[in-house]
Amino acid sequence: MSDVPEPSSAGPSPTTRPDASPRAARPWLRPLLRVAQVLLVAAAVYFLGAYLVRSWASVKDYDWTLRPGWLALSAVAFLLFYFMQAVFWWLLLRGFALHSPFPTAAATWAKSILARYIPGNVFMYLSRAWLCHAQGLPVDRVTAAMVYEQALGVCSALVAMALLFPFWEYHPGATALSLVAIPVLMALLHPRVFAPLSAWALRLLRRPPLDVTLGFAAVLALLGGFVVSWFVAGAGAWLLARAVTGLAVDAMPLVIVTNALAYVVGMVAFVFPSGIGVREAVFTASLSRLLPGGVALAWALLLRVWVIVIELVFVGLVVAGAGLLQRRKGTA
Repeated sequence: MSDVPEPSSAGPSPTTRPDASPRAARPWLRPLLRVAQVLLVAAAVYFLGAYLVRSWASVKDYDWTLRPGWLALSAVAFLLFYFMQAVFWWLLLRGFALHSPFPTAAATWAKSILARYIPGNVFMYLSRAWLCHAQGLPVDRVTAAMVYEQALGVCSALVAMALLFPFWEYHPGATALSLVAIPVLMALLHPRVFAPLSAWALRLLRRPPLDVTLGFAAVLALLGGFVVSWFVAGAGAWLLARAVTGLAVDAMPLVIVTNALAYVVGMVAFVFPSGIGVREAVFTASLSRLLPGGVALAWALLLRVWVIVIELVFVGLVVAGAGLLQRRKGTA
């Protein structure tokens, strides 16, 4: 871990009055943005619902299946994905010299992901920061770990897409660009690049820059783990499709890429809580080449419900396990 000095121009000027901030000067902005967010989500849900209604004949006549074995494998894959994400969060904390036992760190991460369905998306990060603060962890380093988590999540999803692009859509020029993108994304995570880039992004969000950054070797190791996790999550999505639609094995690369792409688009469209509506639209557009459009949308909606169920099971298991270990330590 290498220290990065805090730019002196990143914080507010000593002469700046708190009540002179743009947010304080425009109290009407937050309610307006909230109304716009609700309208956008409602519009996305309406258009997806209308498309599903128009395509209901193809959905009803499709030869749906239910293969419990493939469904169980899908559940295992998604549970493994969430477990890997919890491990990465614990490793990020350790990278910033924050010593939290793994069961506690995993339970904190698990609890916080339930807040991402609250409109605003920021509640997931606020809840995790509050939980970590209650454990005595400094909020500034916890925030740095969360910044890296999001950056690694997006970059690793793009790397996974670049790696698989030649296997589902081979065009010499586009394939070459996808492979070139891999070292470019890695370079963006180098401390000399990531520090000023993250400072600029945090300044837009009216947040102070990071005081410390991770060493490049640690970042690359975490990036590799995140990439593997996207393969696991994409395999879980394909296994669900295999269980209910009979999607062939050769469709797996496309499903993995689409799952990673849906995550990135959902992050960009941050006004949609957990990418509701946006992720389903991405899945529908991508899988329409393999399935009827209505069937692709119905499966995408089923995937949303399936992932929520898996999330709840994962959170319950991790929180219960952490509580059990804590009680055993208390009675020891």
